[in-house]
Amino acid sequence: MVPGARPTYAVIAKTAGVSEATVSRVLNGDESVHPERARRVQEAVEKLGYKKNRVASALASGRTGLIAVVIDDDLSVFSDPFWGTVTSGVSRVLQENGLHTVLMVSPVGLLEGGVAHYLKSGEVDGAIFFVLHSDALVNDLKKRGLPLVITGTPHSNADIPFVDTDNFGGAYTATKHLMNQGCKKVGIITGDIGTTAAKQRLDGYLQAYRESGHLPGKGLICEGDYSFESGKRHAQTLLETQPDLDGIFASNDLMAMGAITVLEAAGKSVPGHVRVVGFDDALIAQTSRPALTTIRQDVVALGEAAGSLIIAQLNGEDFEPIILPTQLVIRESA
Repeated sequence: MVPGARPTYAVIAKTAGVSEATVSRVLNGDESVHPERARRVQEAVEKLGYKKNRVASALASGRTGLIAVVIDDDLSVFSDPFWGTVTSGVSRVLQENGLHTVLMVSPVGLLEGGVAHYLKSGEVDGAIFFVLHSDALVNDLKKRGLPLVITGTPHSNADIPFVDTDNFGGAYTATKHLMNQGCKKVGIITGDIGTTAAKQRLDGYLQAYRESGHLPGKGLICEGDYSFESGKRHAQTLLETQPDLDGIFASNDLMAMGAITVLEAAGKSVPGHVRVVGFDDALIAQTSRPALTTIRQDVVALGEAAGSLIIAQLNGEDFEPIILPTQLVIRESA
């Protein structure tokens, strides 16, 4: 064999003292092969440093070993460390099951767009979607039989596998905490309101207000996009239009930190003049000054749950939607 060349079935068969057909059966998971022969093939594989060719394996098994992770947005999403953390959870579960991740960041609204074409082409065994603004594509893919998972509650009532965080409960707890701290006028900076997570967090905020006996004025609700800059921009608006503002719930930690930057630049101390609560419990929440009071969601577990639901579908196992709990983490900002 040429040094550095990939060993063939013939070379493995000769080393193991079996037929090429036996080598093929062992490498493709045929459990009916006699244990002694299977052992000799595995020993030869290890000795020769054989690695499966993904394309050949896909042709033999009907599987590619690839799962698409699709973020319905643009590359600006990577300014938020949330995405690296949740994707690491997905990748860990997939790798443990011999699968690999294909990351795609692009708007996916079109049924015949580039992402849709790729996912329908048979290049992947399944897909995990983040930040969906519409269920149209996933409904179409589900009808075609592609295993898929949404991280986030579906927009429609369709029976789509999903994992999510208790966004409503977390936002409700955050707002109630601000009110219990004595805040009389609490503003919210929402996430991308085209996503179910942002809507649920807004609903949790509104429910806390209803229980206080009144509803927030329109000027207290600002539509952000999860970015640091939108936190700054909307905090400035709140300061200008709500002079007696004493609390802000930001729908993620990045926007909360943007809001605190503006508050302090305007001479408003946190939490002295305005109390602030975020959502996620990202690393910046723990290292910022003041340390950020926030709603903790287990972002790694969210990714792991999405990976597990895909694995369950590929294995033909039963599964249920997964909703992960949240927890209030009290620090200096509120």
